[in-house]
Amino acid sequence: MDQNATPIIDALREFDKKKITSYDVPGHKRGIREDDFQKLVGKEVFLMDVNAPVGLDTFAHPKGVVKESLDLAAEAYKADNAFYLVNGSSSGVQIMIMTVCYDGEKILIPRNAHKSVTNALILSGAIPVFMEPEINQHFAIASGMTLQTIQKYVEENPDAKALFLVYPTYYGACADLERIIEYAHSKDIVVMVDQAHGAHFSFSSALPKSAAELGADLVVASTHKTGGSLTQSAMLLHNEGLVKYHSVKKRVLMFHTTSPSYLLLASLESARKLLATQGDAIFHELVHECRKLKKEISKIPGLSVLDENEGVESMSYDPTKIVINVTKLGLDGFDVYDIMFEKYGIQLELAEPTIVLAVIGVGDTKETIWKLADAFKDLAETYYGKYEMLDIPEEIVYVPPQKMSPRQAFYADKVSVEIGEAVGRIAAEAVMIYPPGIPICIPGELITAETIEEILYCQENSDCVQKDSKEKNHILVVDEGEE
Repeated sequence: MDQNATPIIDALREFDKKKITSYDVPGHKRGIREDDFQKLVGKEVFLMDVNAPVGLDTFAHPKGVVKESLDLAAEAYKADNAFYLVNGSSSGVQIMIMTVCYDGEKILIPRNAHKSVTNALILSGAIPVFMEPEINQHFAIASGMTLQTIQKYVEENPDAKALFLVYPTYYGACADLERIIEYAHSKDIVVMVDQAHGAHFSFSSALPKSAAELGADLVVASTHKTGGSLTQSAMLLHNEGLVKYHSVKKRVLMFHTTSPSYLLLASLESARKLLATQGDAIFHELVHECRKLKKEISKIPGLSVLDENEGVESMSYDPTKIVINVTKLGLDGFDVYDIMFEKYGIQLELAEPTIVLAVIGVGDTKETIWKLADAFKDLAETYYGKYEMLDIPEEIVYVPPQKMSPRQAFYADKVSVEIGEAVGRIAAEAVMIYPPGIPICIPGELITAETIEEILYCQENSDCVQKDSKEKNHILVVDEGEE
């Protein structure tokens, strides 16, 4: 197929030429009345915001330009089938789990999986078996899963129906996915992969291969994160085998709006074209500059940078993720995150107690990458040697006992208690820092002293703690009847 083709975009252009008078939705009627948003983005956005008129195909049953565009995406991502998602990779995670796992069935999941996994467990009723990922203690971050660890959990849970993996992790850790998939399939275990932060994989020999190319059954790639499409757009990839196409399609339609935005569909198509036709050259240059930048920042007093080859055996890192340990400056990651924005006009992806993370995507250039070096040099000159190095505790991905399924705990009667009184209770809500959205506690887990310590630390140092409880120092727990 011709990866330069853009059938949806071409159809939108042709539809605009017809100057159709619209008596369907959306109600802005292609921007007839100017409003503040139109002044911000221009009328052209409204002209392209249509709802599957004649000639533009339908999302639910594509036979024309949408089908052609999906076929191009599948080929580009080296998968059997592709589905466009307009509710982000979070919806893709829910679709994958809902397709494979039914009420009461076991699924193996790394404990550092995204909060969308928790929501999918609540919806499906599946029983999670949480696995402890490897830990990089110098940077105090969780890494990926090793084949040996997965084999241990499979042997302990021979009735597990599915294996859910994160590849890469938020910080770029890439497990030995090819061998893991081969092993899981030998046990008839379905492999689902959250590749949200690796939508650029497989489009350059300078990058890791995508999970779909390596044979995973279901893969979600968050195209908007690194691939260049608009926010909220993503791809769900499927390989025929243990999971059938018609099963996936049913769940896609179940979780999808019946009025998908053609702006988002067109942006996915455009991103696919750019990655497929220019991705190799773009990412070769970006990876080269990232490696030079990391060496330069590593020379700055008080800073260290995660090396892409640093980690456990058979695990590497995505070279486009820049993870910087800042604790020798006497600052934690939350401090640096705020300073970078306020003083240098730099928006980092996230902060953790020991590190900050910068994500490089297809839209970056040599100039944007090297702006980081100047900012961090100035930061080190300002802070290094003037404050004591922060004492950050060791990172532990602790897996508390699961007393109830996430679904049971979510629907159980709840009571709000002070966080300090929650030890020994069963969590009825998920608590997390967003980003990255990895839960500190999950509905159904026993709340331990370690859980409380981490929540209090994060609340004290970050404004990004998310939980359902309205009061800051309270948490929702399962009502066991003693109140």
